[in-house]
Amino acid sequence: MARGTTWTLAFVTLVAGMLLGVVFAVVVAGPAAPGAVDDPGTVDTRADQQPLETNETGVQQFGSEQAFYEYVQAGQQHRTVQTRTQATGARRQTGGDGAAVEDDAATVEREQAAEPTAADGGVDGGTTDDGSPSRIAGSNVQVESLDEPDVVKTDGRNFYYAPTWTRMPRPEPIPEPTVEREQVTESTVRPERPEPQTYVVDASEPASPGRIGDIDAHGKLLQTGDTLVVFEESKNRIVGINVSSPDNPEQVWERPLEDRLVTARETGGQLYVVTETRVSIGTDCPIAPLGDAAAIDCGGVYAPNQQASVDSTYTAFSIDAASGDIEDSVSFVGSGDGTVVYMSPDALYVTYTTGVSETDMLAAFVEDSDAVPEQVERRINEIQSYDISERSARQEIERAIDEWLASLPAEKRQETQSELFDEFESYLGDRQEQLTRTGIVRVSVSDGDLAVEQTGEVPGEPLNQFALDEHNGTLRVTTTLPRVGDAESSNNLYVLDAETLDREDAVTGMGEDQRVYAVRYVGDTAYVVTFRQVDPFYVIDFSEPTDPELLGKLKLPGFSSYLHPLDDDGVIGIGEEDRRVKATLYDVDNPTDPVVGDEIKLDERFSAIEESHHAFLIDRRHEVFFLPAQNRGLVVDYSNGTLDVVADVEATGPVERARYVDDTLYVFASGELIALDQTDWERTATLDLRE
Repeated sequence: MARGTTWTLAFVTLVAGMLLGVVFAVVVAGPAAPGAVDDPGTVDTRADQQPLETNETGVQQFGSEQAFYEYVQAGQQHRTVQTRTQATGARRQTGGDGAAVEDDAATVEREQAAEPTAADGGVDGGTTDDGSPSRIAGSNVQVESLDEPDVVKTDGRNFYYAPTWTRMPRPEPIPEPTVEREQVTESTVRPERPEPQTYVVDASEPASPGRIGDIDAHGKLLQTGDTLVVFEESKNRIVGINVSSPDNPEQVWERPLEDRLVTARETGGQLYVVTETRVSIGTDCPIAPLGDAAAIDCGGVYAPNQQASVDSTYTAFSIDAASGDIEDSVSFVGSGDGTVVYMSPDALYVTYTTGVSETDMLAAFVEDSDAVPEQVERRINEIQSYDISERSARQEIERAIDEWLASLPAEKRQETQSELFDEFESYLGDRQEQLTRTGIVRVSVSDGDLAVEQTGEVPGEPLNQFALDEHNGTLRVTTTLPRVGDAESSNNLYVLDAETLDREDAVTGMGEDQRVYAVRYVGDTAYVVTFRQVDPFYVIDFSEPTDPELLGKLKLPGFSSYLHPLDDDGVIGIGEEDRRVKATLYDVDNPTDPVVGDEIKLDERFSAIEESHHAFLIDRRHEVFFLPAQNRGLVVDYSNGTLDVVADVEATGPVERARYVDDTLYVFASGELIALDQTDWERTATLDLRE
């Protein structure tokens, strides 16, 4: 083995092997040092280079393309110590955007013109005076007033459906060709696969819905007034469709989608769209995620005041849904790993997770270690003072340690290495909270105007948007601290001031050696599920918003990856046990002693709810919820504290969504539409939309 290889392999094995995984890098990072240079490739990329002067909010703009390029180069060499969450099987439930569900805003019932009512409200009974439906189930959303992109949208009279799983109808048999073989073309023997499309369905006659048109665009949908917005990522575009005549929809605007769509929201006819642009030293400026007409100058990109990893910029756009006009935008640098975007009526919160630089951690460990001689410490301090890149500094530090180890007798070298391993494991464990931290950027939203306002930070990493919630002037954030060194993973809930993002209080130590699988905030209460081999279900009280209290805990087999409140006494959990779909009714009438009221275990291995909370539907009038499970859709009665299946719908493909209009339940399954009468749960119609 070559000289110098021993310590390098040992360090890499310990950090990248024993700990595994990757610390989710920063989504919002700091600016480069002031002063322009001619060649971005020769700038100082030390992680500790001096930032620009800090402002009151802790965030600022770069001011020039050069500063942006300097920061990107430094950030791409800013490697962090690697850690890993304990339960890698935990799903980051996305539904296209990973939105959480807040308070009682679950399925938003809409009156007449699809305007939101009170949470889960709606007007029961029959139809309105003008014949419009009085009960319309919209998408299962994060916040009642903020609609989210989904594969099904409706105004109560018509459905717009863009199937996720597109099953093609079986083609007619192709007759044997009568031409010579050399004249047979590809189109002669193989029919072209039709382009995915969005189906328009007339539901004015509930028992007999009919397909009345198609839209030549396919993707997640948002509908507001007479405008249907299609996020067509397969064709790299966003389009606005006028659906005032549903049987003759007309495209009225289009925006190119040059980069990845992260999430979107709609409220009052205004779209809020977040994109991610991958960046490197050679990235062209300006950045144009929605085309040149909406380009962002790199000097106008925001960042907080410290250096960290970066490989992306995130841009939030405010867009008029009817015209497609971009009214405002803000952009900030970050990383493409582990980002969570949560939106309240007043603000957009973007999280990033970062760690400690490998170079800094290694140097600090050597300085604290009793096993490393003083001359090696002096050499490392000397290297730290050099005006070189972080990567070069790390290589020089590793070389200094390797040379020292190589000078030891073989037996002593092996003993020293073992001592270093044990000491470093303990060193990392003692610094668990510093190794994985989540930063939060608050972007204010006011009448279409956007402004980067504040940054904050908490230890650990959030699972998804369910982990964040704005409530009574606070921002609640639940995170997992990954296992590192000799420290087990743990889960904590932090309370921040929503405007300043200063930490107020925390509930810590939930689920030791586990990780968060689900979070649900319901007014003054939070429910948290952690998992490794069993599913602890926690109840946390926020009667005093800045002084949370852990009230109760319940352990049971399997896990819940989605939680939904039923009433003050019950919460539904959808998840798995023994790799089978499971629904659990948690009885929280006594929050200090939660119990399982009932549960259902299915043979199916997959539910669409595992991928998107939009697949869950609750109908409080009939006291039922809809549970998709592969090619089945179950209507489950939750009244009287039990779970009873009152309807079991078999489809020809994976069941994706369900919506009700008045007392008809519509089930959407890979281009198939099934209607049920909710008064007796009989199937009244089956429509193959692909024909």
